[in-house]
Amino acid sequence: MIVEFLGTAGGVPSLFDSVSQHKDAPIRTGPGLFIHDLKLLIDSSEDIFYQLRQAKIADIKYGIYSHWHPDHTMGLRIWETLNFDFVNTIPQSKVTTIYLTSQEVEDFKTYFGHWNHLLYLQQIGVVELKIVSNNAKITIKDTTIEWIQLSEKIAFGFYITTPTKRLLIIPDEIKGFQPINKVKDVDVAILPFGSNEVNPVTKERIHEEGMLSTLGEATFEECVEIAKNINAKHTYFTHIEATESLTQLQAKKLERQLSEAGISSTIAYDGLKIKV
Repeated sequence: MIVEFLGTAGGVPSLFDSVSQHKDAPIRTGPGLFIHDLKLLIDSSEDIFYQLRQAKIADIKYGIYSHWHPDHTMGLRIWETLNFDFVNTIPQSKVTTIYLTSQEVEDFKTYFGHWNHLLYLQQIGVVELKIVSNNAKITIKDTTIEWIQLSEKIAFGFYITTPTKRLLIIPDEIKGFQPINKVKDVDVAILPFGSNEVNPVTKERIHEEGMLSTLGEATFEECVEIAKNINAKHTYFTHIEATESLTQLQAKKLERQLSEAGISSTIAYDGLKIKV
């Protein structure tokens, strides 16, 4: 199974001129993952058009979403630009199957007009909407995808299994997550990096002290503890805010620190492809 990190930023992708962005840190775009074997996209940020061009991806059979937040959903129009036949009078458009949970339908109806947008996309024939339960399980080829509703009820992770491999993907909103036995000891875990009030390597202050606790954001330390509990053979950390973008040298140093703490890990970057 080949998984590509289309974008590894969090809610604030790297900007051209940002006082919090290290000049030699990797440029990160909005969160998105693509499983090549299944032609499955997880989330579509506002950067998805450029991400797909960069990755040379032109055909997506399936789409799923982790939650409604704008950094994961504001690229919904990609289904029109990717699939619609703009050439023929009677369009011969491609169709992507979009799976949404009951919780996501409720949220998409509430925020940003996402539900109406998806209904329009279905009307013009570029997506087929399928509503599933909050603990749904589907099978594509020999791969099973199971939705895991997180402690933050608006959000979902994905437990993905093949006859020989087990993968856990939690794109965001991991605070308070208590891993069930099923998702422990997986081959690969893809988890959010979390937020930091200070840079975890240089210790330079990023946010006002106590800010993250007030906002209820998961910290990097909390994400590391969850990763330890999951105990994957290898963990990839993603969803990294621009304010916390590490230089390549700092990322490698942090990976060594995590290894010493018993976590085999990689700080993901845009364009990273992994084989599970």
